Amino acid sequence: MNNLRKYIKEVLDETVIVNRLPENELEKLPMYLGQMYQIYTTRLFDTELVLAHPVNPDTISIAQTEKQLGNLKTILNKKVVLILDHMVAYNRIRLIKKKVNFIIPGKQLFLPELLVDLKEEKRTNLPVMEKQNLTPSAQVIVLYYILGSGKHWDIEKKPFKDIAAKMNYSPMAISKAVDNLRALNLITIAGEKEKYIQFQYDKVELWEKIEENNIWNYPIFKRIYIDELPSGIKVWDCNTTALAEYSDMNRSRQDYVAIGRTAYNKLNRGNLLKNANPTEGNYCLEIWKYDPGILTDSAKTNELVVDPLSLYLTLKNNPDERIEMALEQIKEKFLYG
Repeated sequence: MNNLRKYIKEVLDETVIVNRLPENELEKLPMYLGQMYQIYTTRLFDTELVLAHPVNPDTISIAQTEKQLGNLKTILNKKVVLILDHMVAYNRIRLIKKKVNFIIPGKQLFLPELLVDLKEEKRTNLPVMEKQNLTPSAQVIVLYYILGSGKHWDIEKKPFKDIAAKMNYSPMAISKAVDNLRALNLITIAGEKEKYIQFQYDKVELWEKIEENNIWNYPIFKRIYIDELPSGIKVWDCNTTALAEYSDMNRSRQDYVAIGRTAYNKLNRGNLLKNANPTEGNYCLEIWKYDPGILTDSAKTNELVVDPLSLYLTLKNNPDERIEMALEQIKEKFLYG
Protein backbone atom coordinates (compact mmCIF):
# COMPACT_ATOMS: atom_id res chain seq x y z
CA MET A 1 0.00 0.00 0.00
CA ASN A 2 2.99 2.33 0.44
CA ASN A 3 3.69 2.08 -3.29
CA LEU A 4 0.05 2.84 -3.98
CA ARG A 5 0.08 5.99 -1.84
CA LYS A 6 3.29 7.21 -3.46
CA TYR A 7 1.96 6.53 -6.95
CA ILE A 8 -1.31 8.39 -6.36
CA LYS A 9 0.62 11.33 -4.92
CA GLU A 10 2.97 11.33 -7.92
CA VAL A 11 0.39 11.14 -10.71
CA LEU A 12 -2.64 12.86 -9.14
CA ASP A 13 -0.98 15.05 -6.49
CA GLU A 14 -3.45 13.64 -3.96
CA THR A 15 -2.53 12.42 -0.49
CA VAL A 16 -4.53 9.37 0.51
CA ILE A 17 -4.77 7.43 3.76
CA VAL A 18 -5.24 3.69 3.37
CA ASN A 19 -6.80 1.62 6.17
CA ARG A 20 -7.89 -1.98 6.55
CA LEU A 21 -11.58 -2.57 5.96
CA PRO A 22 -13.30 -2.28 9.38
CA GLU A 23 -14.32 -5.57 11.03
CA ASN A 24 -18.03 -4.73 10.95
CA GLU A 25 -17.79 -4.30 7.16
CA LEU A 26 -15.58 -7.36 6.73
CA GLU A 27 -18.19 -9.50 8.49
CA LYS A 28 -20.70 -8.69 5.74
CA LEU A 29 -18.56 -10.44 3.12
CA PRO A 30 -18.70 -14.10 2.12
CA MET A 31 -15.73 -15.98 3.53
CA TYR A 32 -14.23 -16.65 0.07
CA LEU A 33 -13.87 -12.92 -0.66
CA GLY A 34 -12.01 -12.37 2.59
CA GLN A 35 -9.69 -15.25 1.74
CA MET A 36 -9.03 -14.16 -1.85
CA TYR A 37 -8.41 -10.45 -1.25
CA GLN A 38 -6.70 -8.14 1.21
CA ILE A 39 -9.31 -5.40 1.49
CA TYR A 40 -8.66 -1.75 2.36
CA THR A 41 -10.49 1.57 2.22
CA THR A 42 -9.43 5.07 1.24
CA ARG A 43 -10.86 8.36 -0.01
CA LEU A 44 -9.93 9.89 -3.34
CA PHE A 45 -11.51 13.06 -4.76
CA ASP A 46 -13.99 12.95 -1.84
CA THR A 47 -15.13 9.48 -2.89
CA GLU A 48 -14.85 6.51 -0.57
CA LEU A 49 -13.20 3.56 -2.28
CA VAL A 50 -12.74 -0.10 -1.42
CA LEU A 51 -9.31 -1.42 -2.48
CA ALA A 52 -9.11 -5.14 -3.28
CA HIS A 53 -5.62 -6.63 -3.51
CA PRO A 54 -5.59 -10.32 -4.64
CA VAL A 55 -3.76 -12.71 -2.32
CA ASN A 56 -2.67 -14.83 -5.32
CA PRO A 57 -2.49 -12.44 -8.30
CA ASP A 58 -0.80 -15.00 -10.56
CA THR A 59 -3.93 -17.16 -10.62
CA ILE A 60 -6.28 -14.32 -11.42
CA SER A 61 -9.19 -14.95 -13.82
CA ILE A 62 -10.55 -11.80 -15.45
CA ALA A 63 -14.10 -13.14 -15.71
CA GLN A 64 -14.17 -14.31 -12.09
CA THR A 65 -12.47 -11.15 -10.84
CA GLU A 66 -15.06 -8.94 -12.52
CA LYS A 67 -17.82 -10.93 -10.83
CA GLN A 68 -16.11 -10.87 -7.42
CA LEU A 69 -15.51 -7.11 -7.54
CA GLY A 70 -19.15 -6.66 -8.53
CA ASN A 71 -20.18 -8.64 -5.44
CA LEU A 72 -17.94 -6.46 -3.26
CA LYS A 73 -19.49 -3.33 -4.72
CA THR A 74 -23.03 -4.60 -4.14
CA ILE A 75 -22.41 -5.76 -0.56
CA LEU A 76 -20.45 -2.71 0.61
CA ASN A 77 -22.26 -0.18 -1.59
CA LYS A 78 -18.99 1.53 -2.51
CA LYS A 79 -16.84 1.83 -5.61
CA VAL A 80 -14.26 -0.96 -5.73
CA VAL A 81 -10.73 -0.71 -7.15
CA LEU A 82 -8.56 -3.71 -8.00
CA ILE A 83 -4.95 -3.21 -6.83
CA LEU A 84 -2.29 -5.20 -8.67
CA ASP A 85 1.48 -5.40 -8.48
CA HIS A 86 1.72 -6.40 -12.16
CA MET A 87 -0.41 -7.73 -15.01
CA VAL A 88 0.32 -8.70 -18.61
CA ALA A 89 -0.81 -6.25 -21.28
CA TYR A 90 -3.61 -8.29 -22.80
CA ASN A 91 -5.30 -8.78 -19.40
CA ARG A 92 -5.06 -5.04 -18.72
CA ILE A 93 -6.81 -4.47 -22.03
CA ARG A 94 -9.56 -6.87 -20.98
CA LEU A 95 -10.03 -5.05 -17.66
CA ILE A 96 -10.29 -1.75 -19.53
CA LYS A 97 -12.85 -3.16 -21.96
CA LYS A 98 -14.91 -4.34 -18.98
CA LYS A 99 -14.52 -0.89 -17.33
CA VAL A 100 -13.06 -2.42 -14.17
CA ASN A 101 -11.36 0.10 -11.85
CA PHE A 102 -7.75 -0.90 -11.30
CA ILE A 103 -4.38 0.53 -10.25
CA ILE A 104 -0.95 -0.95 -10.92
CA PRO A 105 1.40 1.33 -8.95
CA GLY A 106 4.14 2.75 -11.16
CA LYS A 107 2.44 1.60 -14.34
CA GLN A 108 -1.23 2.36 -14.79
CA LEU A 109 -4.23 3.92 -13.09
CA PHE A 110 -7.63 3.27 -14.65
CA LEU A 111 -10.65 4.53 -12.71
CA PRO A 112 -13.55 4.91 -15.18
CA GLU A 113 -16.03 5.51 -12.36
CA LEU A 114 -13.94 8.57 -11.40
CA LEU A 115 -13.18 9.49 -15.04
CA VAL A 116 -9.43 8.94 -14.59
CA ASP A 117 -7.22 7.06 -17.06
CA LEU A 118 -3.44 7.37 -16.75
CA LYS A 119 -0.64 5.15 -17.98
CA GLU A 120 2.81 6.06 -16.77
CA GLU A 121 5.00 3.49 -18.46
CA LYS A 122 6.35 4.36 -21.88
CA ARG A 123 4.17 2.64 -24.44
CA THR A 124 6.05 0.75 -27.09
CA ASN A 125 3.49 0.81 -29.86
CA LEU A 126 4.27 -0.87 -33.11
CA PRO A 127 4.94 1.60 -35.93
CA VAL A 128 1.74 0.86 -37.83
CA MET A 129 0.79 2.64 -41.01
CA GLU A 130 -2.71 4.06 -40.81
CA LYS A 131 -3.77 1.35 -38.37
CA GLN A 132 -2.48 -1.49 -40.52
CA ASN A 133 -3.58 -4.91 -39.27
CA LEU A 134 -2.08 -8.28 -39.93
CA THR A 135 -3.18 -9.68 -43.27
CA PRO A 136 -4.74 -13.18 -43.10
CA SER A 137 -1.63 -14.83 -44.58
CA ALA A 138 0.68 -12.88 -42.24
CA GLN A 139 -1.48 -13.94 -39.30
CA VAL A 140 -1.13 -17.58 -40.32
CA ILE A 141 2.66 -17.19 -40.21
CA VAL A 142 2.52 -15.54 -36.77
CA LEU A 143 0.22 -18.20 -35.33
CA TYR A 144 2.28 -21.00 -36.85
CA TYR A 145 5.33 -19.59 -35.10
CA ILE A 146 3.55 -19.18 -31.75
CA LEU A 147 1.89 -22.60 -31.81
CA GLY A 148 4.93 -24.50 -33.05
CA SER A 149 7.72 -22.52 -31.37
CA GLY A 150 10.25 -24.42 -33.46
CA LYS A 151 9.24 -27.83 -32.08
CA HIS A 152 7.83 -29.42 -35.21
CA TRP A 153 8.57 -27.36 -38.31
CA ASP A 154 10.67 -24.34 -37.46
CA ILE A 155 9.30 -21.58 -39.65
CA GLU A 156 12.29 -19.33 -38.89
CA LYS A 157 14.61 -21.88 -40.51
CA LYS A 158 12.62 -22.27 -43.72
CA PRO A 159 13.08 -20.15 -46.87
CA PHE A 160 10.08 -18.29 -48.23
CA LYS A 161 9.43 -20.90 -50.96
CA ASP A 162 9.16 -23.68 -48.35
CA ILE A 163 6.75 -21.61 -46.27
CA ALA A 164 4.61 -21.05 -49.36
CA ALA A 165 4.55 -24.78 -50.16
CA LYS A 166 3.81 -25.76 -46.55
CA MET A 167 0.89 -23.37 -46.25
CA ASN A 168 -0.42 -23.79 -49.78
CA TYR A 169 0.09 -20.10 -50.60
CA SER A 170 1.68 -18.70 -53.72
CA PRO A 171 5.21 -17.29 -53.38
CA MET A 172 3.73 -13.84 -54.10
CA ALA A 173 1.24 -14.20 -51.23
CA ILE A 174 4.02 -15.13 -48.81
CA SER A 175 6.13 -12.22 -50.05
CA LYS A 176 3.25 -9.83 -49.32
CA ALA A 177 2.72 -11.43 -45.91
CA VAL A 178 6.39 -10.92 -45.09
CA ASP A 179 6.15 -7.27 -46.18
CA ASN A 180 3.18 -6.86 -43.83
CA LEU A 181 5.06 -8.41 -40.90
CA ARG A 182 8.12 -6.27 -41.57
CA ALA A 183 6.02 -3.09 -41.83
CA LEU A 184 4.61 -3.89 -38.39
CA ASN A 185 8.16 -4.38 -37.05
CA LEU A 186 7.42 -7.96 -35.99
CA ILE A 187 10.21 -9.59 -38.03
CA THR A 188 13.54 -9.00 -39.68
CA ILE A 189 14.78 -10.72 -42.84
CA ALA A 190 17.90 -12.90 -42.78
CA GLY A 191 19.81 -14.64 -45.58
CA GLU A 192 21.03 -13.54 -48.99
CA LYS A 193 20.35 -16.05 -51.74
CA GLU A 194 17.46 -17.60 -49.81
CA LYS A 195 15.51 -15.39 -47.42
CA TYR A 196 14.38 -16.33 -43.93
CA ILE A 197 12.17 -14.56 -41.40
CA GLN A 198 13.36 -13.86 -37.86
CA PHE A 199 10.78 -12.81 -35.28
CA GLN A 200 11.65 -9.89 -33.03
CA TYR A 201 9.98 -11.42 -29.98
CA ASP A 202 9.44 -14.78 -28.32
CA LYS A 203 5.96 -16.26 -28.63
CA VAL A 204 4.48 -14.68 -25.48
CA GLU A 205 5.93 -11.22 -26.16
CA LEU A 206 4.76 -11.43 -29.77
CA TRP A 207 1.21 -12.31 -28.74
CA GLU A 208 1.08 -9.53 -26.16
CA LYS A 209 2.55 -6.98 -28.57
CA ILE A 210 -0.08 -7.74 -31.22
CA GLU A 211 -2.85 -7.88 -28.62
CA GLU A 212 -1.86 -4.55 -27.09
CA ASN A 213 -1.81 -2.84 -30.46
CA ASN A 214 -5.07 -4.52 -31.49
CA ILE A 215 -3.86 -5.59 -34.93
CA TRP A 216 -5.14 -9.16 -35.08
CA ASN A 217 -7.19 -9.98 -38.16
CA TYR A 218 -10.58 -11.42 -37.16
CA PRO A 219 -10.46 -14.88 -38.80
CA ILE A 220 -14.12 -15.15 -39.82
CA PHE A 221 -15.25 -13.74 -43.17
CA LYS A 222 -18.92 -14.57 -42.56
CA ARG A 223 -21.30 -17.18 -41.13
CA ILE A 224 -24.17 -19.00 -42.80
CA TYR A 225 -26.49 -21.79 -41.67
CA ILE A 226 -27.13 -25.01 -43.59
CA ASP A 227 -29.03 -28.22 -42.86
CA GLU A 228 -26.56 -30.63 -44.48
CA LEU A 229 -22.85 -30.67 -45.16
CA PRO A 230 -22.00 -31.31 -48.83
CA SER A 231 -20.44 -34.73 -49.34
CA GLY A 232 -16.68 -34.82 -49.72
CA ILE A 233 -16.12 -31.46 -48.03
CA LYS A 234 -13.54 -31.22 -45.25
CA VAL A 235 -14.61 -29.06 -42.31
CA TRP A 236 -13.17 -28.34 -38.87
CA ASP A 237 -15.08 -27.98 -35.62
CA CYS A 238 -14.99 -24.36 -34.47
CA ASN A 239 -16.68 -21.86 -32.15
CA THR A 240 -18.25 -23.37 -29.00
CA THR A 241 -18.21 -26.83 -30.61
CA ALA A 242 -14.40 -26.68 -30.61
CA LEU A 243 -14.11 -25.32 -27.07
CA ALA A 244 -14.97 -28.77 -25.74
CA GLU A 245 -11.71 -30.02 -27.29
CA TYR A 246 -9.53 -27.44 -25.55
CA SER A 247 -11.30 -26.71 -22.25
CA ASP A 248 -13.71 -28.03 -19.63
CA MET A 249 -16.67 -26.49 -21.46
CA ASN A 250 -19.29 -28.91 -22.77
CA ARG A 251 -19.98 -29.21 -26.49
CA SER A 252 -22.63 -26.75 -27.70
CA ARG A 253 -26.03 -27.79 -29.01
CA GLN A 254 -25.45 -25.90 -32.23
CA ASP A 255 -22.89 -27.56 -34.46
CA TYR A 256 -20.26 -25.08 -35.67
CA VAL A 257 -17.86 -25.98 -38.48
CA ALA A 258 -15.32 -23.92 -40.42
CA ILE A 259 -13.98 -23.91 -43.97
CA GLY A 260 -11.69 -21.55 -45.85
CA ARG A 261 -12.91 -18.98 -48.36
CA THR A 262 -11.48 -20.85 -51.34
CA ALA A 263 -13.44 -24.01 -50.46
CA TYR A 264 -16.57 -21.95 -49.77
CA ASN A 265 -16.36 -20.19 -53.13
CA LYS A 266 -16.18 -23.54 -54.93
CA LEU A 267 -19.22 -24.83 -53.05
CA ASN A 268 -21.12 -21.63 -53.66
CA ARG A 269 -20.38 -21.62 -57.38
CA GLY A 270 -21.55 -25.23 -57.61
CA ASN A 271 -24.78 -24.48 -55.73
CA LEU A 272 -23.84 -27.19 -53.23
CA LEU A 273 -24.93 -25.32 -50.11
CA LYS A 274 -28.59 -26.20 -49.86
CA ASN A 275 -30.95 -23.91 -47.98
CA ALA A 276 -28.10 -21.60 -46.97
CA ASN A 277 -29.44 -18.75 -44.84
CA PRO A 278 -28.21 -16.25 -42.24
CA THR A 279 -30.28 -17.35 -39.25
CA GLU A 280 -30.72 -21.08 -38.56
CA GLY A 281 -29.83 -24.62 -39.58
CA ASN A 282 -28.33 -27.86 -38.31
CA TYR A 283 -24.85 -26.46 -38.95
CA CYS A 284 -23.46 -22.98 -38.58
CA LEU A 285 -20.79 -22.75 -41.27
CA GLU A 286 -18.02 -20.25 -40.53
CA ILE A 287 -16.17 -19.12 -43.62
CA TRP A 288 -12.62 -18.23 -42.59
CA LYS A 289 -10.22 -15.86 -44.29
CA TYR A 290 -7.57 -18.57 -44.24
CA ASP A 291 -7.70 -22.36 -44.47
CA PRO A 292 -8.41 -23.62 -40.92
CA GLY A 293 -6.42 -26.78 -41.57
CA ILE A 294 -3.06 -25.03 -42.01
CA LEU A 295 -2.50 -24.42 -38.32
CA THR A 296 -3.68 -27.77 -36.95
CA ASP A 297 -0.29 -29.12 -38.02
CA SER A 298 1.62 -26.52 -36.02
CA ALA A 299 -0.54 -26.95 -32.93
CA LYS A 300 -0.30 -30.77 -33.14
CA THR A 301 -3.92 -31.02 -32.00
CA ASN A 302 -6.97 -32.85 -33.30
CA GLU A 303 -6.83 -32.35 -37.06
CA LEU A 304 -10.64 -32.09 -37.21
CA VAL A 305 -10.73 -29.06 -34.89
CA VAL A 306 -9.52 -25.52 -35.66
CA ASP A 307 -6.31 -24.48 -33.95
CA PRO A 308 -6.72 -23.13 -30.39
CA LEU A 309 -5.35 -19.62 -30.93
CA SER A 310 -7.43 -18.88 -34.03
CA LEU A 311 -10.39 -20.17 -32.02
CA TYR A 312 -9.45 -17.74 -29.25
CA LEU A 313 -9.40 -14.85 -31.71
CA THR A 314 -12.89 -15.69 -33.01
CA LEU A 315 -14.37 -15.69 -29.50
CA LYS A 316 -12.28 -13.28 -27.41
CA ASN A 317 -14.93 -10.55 -27.38
CA ASN A 318 -17.76 -12.89 -26.40
CA PRO A 319 -19.27 -11.70 -23.08
CA ASP A 320 -20.31 -15.20 -21.91
CA GLU A 321 -18.41 -15.92 -18.70
CA ARG A 322 -18.14 -19.66 -19.47
CA ILE A 323 -16.51 -18.88 -22.80
CA GLU A 324 -14.11 -16.41 -21.17
CA MET A 325 -13.00 -19.06 -18.70
CA ALA A 326 -12.54 -21.59 -21.52
CA LEU A 327 -10.43 -19.09 -23.46
CA GLU A 328 -8.22 -18.52 -20.43
CA GLN A 329 -7.61 -22.28 -20.30
CA ILE A 330 -6.55 -22.13 -23.96
CA LYS A 331 -4.03 -19.36 -23.27
CA GLU A 332 -2.59 -21.15 -20.28
CA LYS A 333 -2.05 -24.35 -22.25
CA PHE A 334 -1.07 -23.13 -25.71
CA LEU A 335 0.51 -19.73 -25.03
CA TYR A 336 2.10 -20.03 -21.60
CA GLY A 337 2.40 -23.80 -21.40
